[in-house]
Amino acid sequence: MKSCEATVAPVIVVLLICGLTLVVRQAPAAADDKKMKPEELIAHHLEAIGSPEARAAAASRVASGRVNVVNRVGNAGSISGQAMMVSSGARLRFGMSFPAQDYPGEDMAFDGKKAMTGFLSQGRRSALSLFLNAQEVMLKEGLVGGVLSTAWPLLRVEQLQPRLDYRGLKKTDGQQLHELSYRGNKGKAELRIMLYFDPSTFRHLRTEYSFEIGAQLGNGPNESGRQQESRFKVIETFDDFRQVDGLTLPHKYKLQLSAETMRGSMLSDWTLDVTRISHKEKFEEEIFTIR
Repeated sequence: MKSCEATVAPVIVVLLICGLTLVVRQAPAAADDKKMKPEELIAHHLEAIGSPEARAAAASRVASGRVNVVNRVGNAGSISGQAMMVSSGARLRFGMSFPAQDYPGEDMAFDGKKAMTGFLSQGRRSALSLFLNAQEVMLKEGLVGGVLSTAWPLLRVEQLQPRLDYRGLKKTDGQQLHELSYRGNKGKAELRIMLYFDPSTFRHLRTEYSFEIGAQLGNGPNESGRQQESRFKVIETFDDFRQVDGLTLPHKYKLQLSAETMRGSMLSDWTLDVTRISHKEKFEEEIFTIR
């Protein structure tokens, strides 16, 4: 019996040593992943879009297709229409039109200096328009639309100088993605912006914007006690990547807006199926201004 124990003991020791060696060998890989610098992630991402020559050649872009909007909470329903995104350098115009009198569509733009959104009937603004007006950095720095637009900020990091923080791989929407925190140089601190990238291709797949307005004491005659806090969130997702003029660009784009306020909740999403992308269009500069 003693001889068996003497034989087994060295085997256990060897297994333990091997196990420790395996742990030691695997640890640096995980550590290296967390040590990736934002500049490295961005460099890989730019390569995923296309060569420097192909990116430089695409000074302007027009992307258009069919868009469908779905209201999932409150006045539930859906309607289809047309959408077009026009960009040139940092300038951007994104419009969606629908055959509905009470909701003719969305219009948003950045002319290089000023961000703006359009009105609905009777001078009203949509919930999406209100969100973009409150958080202008989304249009001013070209975040809206991702790489579908030439205004995409990761194409011009040196010019914009955003504050970036690589957070490692995070499980998001059921998949492991690289997470990069983004904050514009002049962006509001309460707006949280997270960019997500595929770990194998480094394509940009998702952006999340969120902010909260803390609860406040009611001061009006019809207000009593403490009002609840308000939460707002916009999620953009990108899919169906295809090659166009040497660039790998998404042909499916979805934007979702959710809000929880004292007036109620809302959840709406807009899905654009891009049928045409061109880098050869010519257009007047006034297109980037909403009248």
